Formats: sequence, C-alpha cells, structure tokens
Amino acid sequence: MDPFVVGVIGVVALLVFILLRVPIAFALAGIGIVGSIELMGFDRVLSYFPHLVYSHTSKFTFTAIPLFLLMGYFAFYAGITDEAYDAARAWIGKIRGGLGIATVGACALFAASAGSSLAECAAMAKIAVPEMVKSGYSKRFATGIVASAGGLAVVIPPSIIMVIYGVATETSVGQLLIAGILPGIVYTGVFMLGIYLFAVIKPSSAPIDPSLDTTWKTRFTSLRKLIDIVIMFSVSIGGIYAGIVTPTEGAALGAIAALAVTLVKRKLTWKAFKTAVMETIVASTIIFLLFAGANIFTIFITYSGIVDAFATWLIGLGLTKTMLFTAILVMYIILGCFLDSISMMILTLPFVIPIIEAQGLSLIWFGVIMCMIVEIGCITPPMGLNVYVMKAAMGDSIELTEIFAGALPFVILMVLVVYILYAYPSIALWLPGLMK
Repeated sequence: MDPFVVGVIGVVALLVFILLRVPIAFALAGIGIVGSIELMGFDRVLSYFPHLVYSHTSKFTFTAIPLFLLMGYFAFYAGITDEAYDAARAWIGKIRGGLGIATVGACALFAASAGSSLAECAAMAKIAVPEMVKSGYSKRFATGIVASAGGLAVVIPPSIIMVIYGVATETSVGQLLIAGILPGIVYTGVFMLGIYLFAVIKPSSAPIDPSLDTTWKTRFTSLRKLIDIVIMFSVSIGGIYAGIVTPTEGAALGAIAALAVTLVKRKLTWKAFKTAVMETIVASTIIFLLFAGANIFTIFITYSGIVDAFATWLIGLGLTKTMLFTAILVMYIILGCFLDSISMMILTLPFVIPIIEAQGLSLIWFGVIMCMIVEIGCITPPMGLNVYVMKAAMGDSIELTEIFAGALPFVILMVLVVYILYAYPSIALWLPGLMK
C-alpha cells in the first residue's frame, strides 16, 4: 500500500480512538507500531522501536519534569498559595475588581513554584473562590477567573510543558524557561486590566469588600510572606538565567528549596510527604507514557510522508505569515476541545514545527506561544481540564456549565495576549538573548 495512504489511515484511526476515549498514549503507540510494521516490516520495528523509546524517554533533561512537579507539590503543602493570595489581596484588594485582580496576581506568584495549571487551579479554587463569593462576586465570574488565570503556571517558569516542548524540538530548555517570564507578566497585566474594566462596566459582579485590611502596615507586612517564593524562584530559575546551573540542576535545587521551606514552616508531615511523592510519580509516569507514544507515532507519520505533504500544502496556499499563524491558532483552539494540552502539543509538533522553521520563525518564541495556545483548550468545552478541576474542588455548589461560561470571556483575553506576542516577539526573546 502507498505510504501516504497508510499515513492518512493512521491519522483517521487516531481521531476515532480519541473520540472513543482510548488513552492517548496507548492510541499513539498502538497506531504507530501497526502503521510502522506495514511500512517497514515487523523485524525492523521490533529491533528499532525499543531502542527509540528508551533513547527518547531517558534523556537527562527530562529529569527536570518530576523535580519541578515535586517542587510544586512541596510549595503547595508549605502553604505558599495562601501566602501569595494574602499578599496580593492586601495590595490591590480595595480597587475596583480588586479581589479578582488579586487572584490573578496570586496565580502569577504561585506559578513561579507550581509548574502545572491543574495544581494551581486546584489550590486557588479552595482559597480564592470562597473569598470572592463571600465578597459578593458571582460564582460564574469567580471560578472563571481562577480557571483561566491558572494558565499562568505553564508560561511563568518553571513550566512542565516548556520542558517537554524543549526536549521534543531539541530547543534549549533553559532559554525556553527564561523566555516565559516577560510574556507571563504581559499575560498577568492583560487579565488584571480585563477584570478591572469588567468591574467598572458591571460593578455588581465584582464589588469592593469594605472589610479588607489594606493599610500600608498590612501591605508591607504581607511582603514577608513572599520570601519563600522569591527564594525558590531565585534558586531554580535565577541559577538557570545566570548560567550557573542547567535546567535539570535548577529543578533539583528548586525541589530542595521547596522541601527546606516546608520543613522550616513545620508543614512537612509524613502524609504530606508521601502524597507529594506519589502524585509526582503518577503525573510523571503519565507524561513519559505520552511522550513515548508520541515518538512512536511521529516516526510512523514521518516515514509515511504525510508530515512533509501537510507542510508543503499549507505553505503552498500562499498565506501571509499572519494568516498562517491565525490558521495554526484556530486549529489548536479546535483541538483543545478534545485533547489535553500535553497530548495536543506532542501530537501536533511534527506537523507544525516544519512550517514554523520554513517561515524562519524562532522556536524559542513559538514555544512560549505554543504553551499559551494549548492552555486555551484547558478552559474550553468539552475537554477543559482546568474547569473539571475547579468543579471537583467546588463540588455541587456550582454547575460545570457555569464554570465554562465564566471562563469563556477570558479566552478572548488569552487570544489577545497571543497576538501581542506575535506582534512583538522581542517580549519572549529579549531575556533569553541576555543569558550567559
């Protein structure tokens, strides 16, 4: 059979398996193996693929993933989420929409130690949403803020998705992590401005809580609560930026710093330690299985010629760079309705990266864009993992559809941030260019 036809059949089969809710990792691996046997023969696949999977998943850079995850879990049990929210609320809680803006600020602060939007949403759902609802915010608006602002954890370093993207595209992980700092600040600023404008237009949805203590004494006292975050961020990301440590070493130092903070604060119980380690193992295993399956599938579709054909066809349409970028963005928004962010990224990279390289665009810049685009899928139905995490945390107090409705307006803000980065790529590339 013609290799291209086999490749098309494989892609269609993958879409069918996804609709049938077959685990993505097993669907990728199964179709990749069967298709490769058809194209290469059983003996070649049997001798080549075990080595392929091992060589790709055993890269030393991947060690950063469980270490950053462990850092985030320790930070959560140390109570850093509460402290970040208290500090943000003390400084900006009294302005219009202040609690919502403070929640975005707290998400940005906690993102510097989280690495995962799901972990951030789970933590902030229990802390920020009850406070906003108690102050008169609608549940729809409050949950929408947290579900969407959780995406800061995949842009502001440390970011698990950026590590995966860096390894998959053979791009500097250190530069990718640093590249997310300024875009993360832009992301935060756009969300804060959006919440403020909404609160001005519709004051009843985001009233000011008159009982908040926002005296200057309280504000400056609250800054002490940020010392732990500053320490962890400086030790891990600061060391990477200065060229003192590699991303993997920075992740290890961050995990050690988070463990030390948890010990000093006397929050490290045996149950918390065991839970943090087990959740890290489970999450890391899922990520590694996805990456292994994606590598097998990538070899299959590359060998079939479908990747080159797709890239050639899309470039041959004669679209401008802006139109091409918009087409890619729309594709990811649609895919985000059915796939989680990591699966979507590693599944599409073989198709998209050749197009980006053909346009002469920076893979560092596109890595930041990619992380932001795939995060849009985390708040859009029916997949919307951030929304499901919010629902699990809120229980029966709010319907799932209400959370989706609350998050929907923030999709517009996320798309706006993406186009700001598209128009001004130096926002993402300036800091990596200064690295030693």
